[in-house]
Amino acid sequence: MSDSLDVLVIAKTVATTRFPIEQPSIAGIDRASGRWVRVVPFPFGERDSEPPVRKWSWLQLAGDWQASDPRPESLRPQGEIHEVGYVEAKEGWKLRWPFIRPHLRESMELLTDLARGGVATSGFVRPAAGAAITLDSMTLRMRCLSDSCREEHALPILDWEVRETTRALHEREPLQWRLKAEAMWGPSFFERFDVHVLLSTFAQAATRFHVAGLFYPPKQAESLEQHAAHTHGTS
Repeated sequence: MSDSLDVLVIAKTVATTRFPIEQPSIAGIDRASGRWVRVVPFPFGERDSEPPVRKWSWLQLAGDWQASDPRPESLRPQGEIHEVGYVEAKEGWKLRWPFIRPHLRESMELLTDLARGGVATSGFVRPAAGAAITLDSMTLRMRCLSDSCREEHALPILDWEVRETTRALHEREPLQWRLKAEAMWGPSFFERFDVHVLLSTFAQAATRFHVAGLFYPPKQAESLEQHAAHTHGTS
């Protein structure tokens, strides 16, 4: 079935050829329905999508809900893609929060249950203190900020922003890249921002997750009670 959509780009995800294979994609919100949409495969070149798109831009595109991808949110793009708007980051990302809240999940364990049931294969999870990105292996180690989290998770990072900024630093400043990348994505990143991790399953592995994107407004963190009130899929 083919649809025409306005999609707010919240994440850009690179490909991996190691099993489980993942194709490049963008993901975000369909304006009309509010549902989460994964547009895959999205035409990425060497360093960005073709044509380049900004995170938090609105795109007009058409596509088919794919039988070849078992994830319910996945749409294969067709034809031309046009940017038609942008959601600003002003006032502590106030305009962006409403698009995230319906897709907050309490923990990866509960998101796994949703994925097994074919309900949702993506969602934002808040990491507990101590989360860390290992730049050499592009891995995020984290526990979820929830009592339902049973163990620390080691998740491959396919988020375009983390990978591209690190690659660019390595290319431009081979002697200083690590220091500067750590300043961006090291422990201070989780201290300075109210980080929520976008988790997505692989198309080939319904219960294996990767980091598809990051949502990180300034740290004007919600209380645990406010966060719980905004969290969906907790039971």
